[in-house]
Amino acid sequence: MSYLVLARKWRPQSFEDIAGQGHITRTLQNAIRTQRIAHAYLFTGVRGVGKTTAARVVAKALNCEKGPTPTPCNECSHCLEITNGSSIDVLEIDGASNRGIDEIRQIIEHVRYQPAQCRFKIYIIDEVHQVTKDAFNALLKTLEEPPPSVKFILATTEPHRLPETILSRCQRFDFRRIALREIVQRLDDIAKKEGLKITSGALVLLAREADGSMRDAQSLLEQVLACAAPGSETGGAPAVDESLLQDILGLAQRQLLYDLSAAVFRGDARRCVEIVAEAAAQGRDLGRLSRDLVEHFRNLMVARLSAEKAAATGSLLDLPDQEIADLVAQAQELSLETLLDYFDFMASGDEEVARSAHPRFALETALIRLATLPKTLPVSELLERLEKLAGRFPGTARPVATKPKETAAPVQPATTQSTKFEAGVSGDKDGAWQGFVAFVGREKKFLASHLQPCTVLDLAPGQLKIGVTERHHMSYLVDADNFSALKSLAKQFFSANMSLTLTPLAADAEATVSNSAPAGQGEERSEMVKEALRIFGGSVRTVRKETM
Repeated sequence: MSYLVLARKWRPQSFEDIAGQGHITRTLQNAIRTQRIAHAYLFTGVRGVGKTTAARVVAKALNCEKGPTPTPCNECSHCLEITNGSSIDVLEIDGASNRGIDEIRQIIEHVRYQPAQCRFKIYIIDEVHQVTKDAFNALLKTLEEPPPSVKFILATTEPHRLPETILSRCQRFDFRRIALREIVQRLDDIAKKEGLKITSGALVLLAREADGSMRDAQSLLEQVLACAAPGSETGGAPAVDESLLQDILGLAQRQLLYDLSAAVFRGDARRCVEIVAEAAAQGRDLGRLSRDLVEHFRNLMVARLSAEKAAATGSLLDLPDQEIADLVAQAQELSLETLLDYFDFMASGDEEVARSAHPRFALETALIRLATLPKTLPVSELLERLEKLAGRFPGTARPVATKPKETAAPVQPATTQSTKFEAGVSGDKDGAWQGFVAFVGREKKFLASHLQPCTVLDLAPGQLKIGVTERHHMSYLVDADNFSALKSLAKQFFSANMSLTLTPLAADAEATVSNSAPAGQGEERSEMVKEALRIFGGSVRTVRKETM
């Protein structure tokens, strides 16, 4: 007898043996038990999750000599023929190679004939999304109203490619990805039956590589079985551990991820580069290592999020209990905000690794960026620190968020200067002018930028004369709103009503402006124009009225 691969040798032969699809097998069994059998079923899901297997079990359940029964005997001639694939009434058709309208016409012609031996004639069409649109249209009437002895079971990995007219004529069952624990349990049973000694950690590694596909997991196990088969000299099966499995399949070592994350948390960028160099020297797939790191930081974030609820952690992380405990232990010292930053930066770095012609350099750069990333503190902790700091100084008030223009720091020099003016002392007018410009800069930075090139011509109690050298500065300062703001700031700084005079110093300048904005500029200005001037710091040069 020719050799059978593990995926075929240990294919489930009953509904109870199908792993991870209890919601589907329970519904199908109840439908058979209550004789509510549909004329067409659609099985969807990713590769290797049991779609074709479930279709064969349904065929046996309907055609078993003791049936229809939800528990086929697997001993009668009909069950054995369906298991071996030799039944003339259960036809498995590949949709990729039988996708044309001619092949569908043959099915339509054969449908009207009664089954040769079995109770039902069953058509299992795999990868049905490959069938052409015209072929689907030809099948519509037969699929909607087949003879009572005919059942259709369609299987596909891409249900979105099927026409709505086909979907509406079938009962749809979505097959889920199989959980890691269920894959580990099935692989352990197969390994024991095959005489292979393999550790639980190696089984977890195999199941993780399968990514929810039982067939992929069994294919990987068969590869390990071929490499670690019992030798003729020893006569015993060698135990396969994680290190041997990593050498056989070239997988990234799980401990490598914990070492890298620990180095990142310590801020040891050099150790990160050394670990990447060791992985590259061992021939590890650095692109896969980068993707595993993204998943690892995600797992750390979830473990930190639900560290206090072990049951919730187990439901969110499809991992063994020991690895969940390791993740919780490593993540408990960091805040959730910090782990979120690590995940974001690592996810961005993984995209760079995938696009880069030199994945090693991109991965090293991403890890160095992570190791030098400052730790993020929660806002509540920052507020608590501020409150403790304020408590050390009894005379200080609790810090509150205020606008910059509400700061009262410049009041002290202004009062001193105004006292000198009231005493009749001209004093240092240049120093007072610089202080005034600095005060305006704190309150209205853009207005101060137009005052800085100007010079003070006269500074006396109640009077301020400013010399303006550039025309565009003059145009901005003589604007009604800006001139009013300048007078208000002067009153606030000098603690007295000030008479402002703007004098142009350029040869082509216009007349002196005193105490008020020029007439005709902004007297009837709309609120929208004023708001635009305030936001952009502009001024109105001229106003023209156009008639239609």
